[in-house]
Amino acid sequence: MSSSNRTLETVIETIGEDGCVLPPLVILPGTLHMEDWDTKTNLPNDFLLGVSETGYTNDMVAMDWLVRFEHFSNRRRVGA
Repeated sequence: MSSSNRTLETVIETIGEDGCVLPPLVILPGTLHMEDWDTKTNLPNDFLLGVSETGYTNDMVAMDWLVRFEHFSNRRRVGA
């Protein structure tokens, strides 16, 4: 295996103080979200996949993550 064929991905995880883990965001380097990533991988259905040219977070990826974070964290709210 050559080190020249490897890519780096960024994963953002959220773990609450009570140990609750929200589904992660996996950021892949690229400009297009490929359908095969959703249909031909073993990733759980609630993983959020994002893309950026660098493979790191940016403003658009961060906004997508915040929307997803709010969705999952609001389901856990108590007494609101």
